[in-house]
Amino acid sequence: MAIKNVKVSTGTASTAGSVSLALKSSISKEKLLKEIEKKAYELFLNRKGRHGNDLNDWLEAEKIVKKQYKI
Repeated sequence: MAIKNVKVSTGTASTAGSVSLALKSSISKEKLLKEIEKKAYELFLNRKGRHGNDLNDWLEAEKIVKKQYKI
């Protein structure tokens, strides 16, 4: 999953929000995105590679990684 243009939105779980939060923590935005990408892929594999839930996988991965880094 690649992110090309990131817009900051308010009130929603978004990659942009995670990136801005990462800037305030000890993790770089590049590392944060890589960690989210890795976790989302892990969730995909845990579902036996069934397609169609990529957004849910990404959002769940975002929650997990943000919690891990206390973001």
